[in-house]
Amino acid sequence: MTEAINTASVAIARPTRRRRRLDIRPAVFLTPFIVLLGVFTYWPLIDTVYLSFMKLNTNAPASFVGLNNFRGVLDNSQFHDAAINSLTYVFVSIPLKVLLPIPLAVFIWTIGERAANIYKSLLFLPTLLSFVVVSIVWIWLLNPVMGLFQSLIRPFGLQMPALLSDVGTAIYVIIGVGAWKLIGFNVLLYLAGLSSIGRDYIEAMRLDGAGDWTVLRRLIIPLLSPTIFFVLISTVVFTIQQVFTPIDVMTEGGPLNATTNLFYVVYQYMFQSFNVGFSAAGTVILFVFLGALTVFKVLVLEKRVHYS
Repeated sequence: MTEAINTASVAIARPTRRRRRLDIRPAVFLTPFIVLLGVFTYWPLIDTVYLSFMKLNTNAPASFVGLNNFRGVLDNSQFHDAAINSLTYVFVSIPLKVLLPIPLAVFIWTIGERAANIYKSLLFLPTLLSFVVVSIVWIWLLNPVMGLFQSLIRPFGLQMPALLSDVGTAIYVIIGVGAWKLIGFNVLLYLAGLSSIGRDYIEAMRLDGAGDWTVLRRLIIPLLSPTIFFVLISTVVFTIQQVFTPIDVMTEGGPLNATTNLFYVVYQYMFQSFNVGFSAAGTVILFVFLGALTVFKVLVLEKRVHYS
């Protein structure tokens, strides 16, 4: 009897030890990724916050300056222009990158597969191109002396305006170029969301006499709202970053800071003015700004999202 009990105890103990060994495996597999995440994401973030309170000089050791870097950045007129331009980039991009792809995706979703593949290819093609290439091509297209558009309108006696040199139009040219490049990607995201909507629902609404607008407003938009919410969040967060290359290639932040944004001004502090403290302080402010904007959208807009 005693021997049987001991055998049962051993049988129970073996799986327990095996489970303990198995429990360690996920941590072992995750360790390299956690280390890489810490080294390349969280450590730079912590180091940037540290540098934002320091003054670095090549001829002297680093010194603690408290909030002086933040005061200097917030009092800088270039940073003010960059902040206003960043808001312009975000709010003007929303109709172009978030709203305009919706009717395009619905149109492609309702036509035949062969024609849909053609439209998807045409819309997605700019997304595959490098932002540097796209920027250079658009500089040539918009050139008021030897650009393609000028060549087309010259026979009619018209003159192409210098859009990239005009303070009032340069930022909207960059917004348009960014939207042209990325609109196809968002169309594909919406098409993925539309594929989960059963066409039986639409046929049922048709039988009840619903028109196109009613189907779009009462069925498609609510069921597509999780995808719309994701596209909105990603557009707001990444728009400021995505226009960095067009700004650098097409205008370098000019004319008169009309096209610069928070990402670009941080880059200028670091690699043109070599002011590490200002660059780090600007990065921290940008991080807080984007975080607050994202939290605001989640708290306000997510309530209108239908996940089922």
